[in-house]
Amino acid sequence: MARETGRHVQVPERHLNIAALVLGLVAAAALGVTVWALFFRETEPTILAPDYAPQELERNAEDMEDTGAEKLEASSGGGAVSLMYQDQVVVQLSQGTAALNYGNPRESTQDVLVQIVVQDRLIAQSGLLTPGHQVNRLSLAEGAAELLEPGGYEGKFILSFYDPDTAEKANVNTEVPITVTVME
Repeated sequence: MARETGRHVQVPERHLNIAALVLGLVAAAALGVTVWALFFRETEPTILAPDYAPQELERNAEDMEDTGAEKLEASSGGGAVSLMYQDQVVVQLSQGTAALNYGNPRESTQDVLVQIVVQDRLIAQSGLLTPGHQVNRLSLAEGAAELLEPGGYEGKFILSFYDPDTAEKANVNTEVPITVTVME
């Protein structure tokens, strides 16, 4: 019990020791959480697309068949895209490649960068695909083969569009659900 002596309250030493012990335990717990958060916690990778179009054109790009369609109309400062893709991707771990079918038709007014993502991890990324070009094979991103086991995964294409004149990234980009089959 605290005793009042004049204007001061006298607290027994035992209570002060308990308070100091509790304060010390709280500080140690806070320090432990901080050390864990800074050094031991696995953080989720962030999938980034460049703000400006990559300078490198996709090396596996092929010309698409000309359908005779005219360029899509786009307002000043805007763009218009047309997509051609299959929602199935096959990863061959032994070859370090992803087989896909993605095309940027001639009628599109934007260049595109294709990323294949599984469980929030970048598996493969194309170079720049200009209108009228398609890609059927991409090399796996560094370290992707070590992350994947044979089997089926839900994934997505992340499509980032760029103005062909300024190389600036468009305000609207697209995510397309896909199925990724991983094979040895």
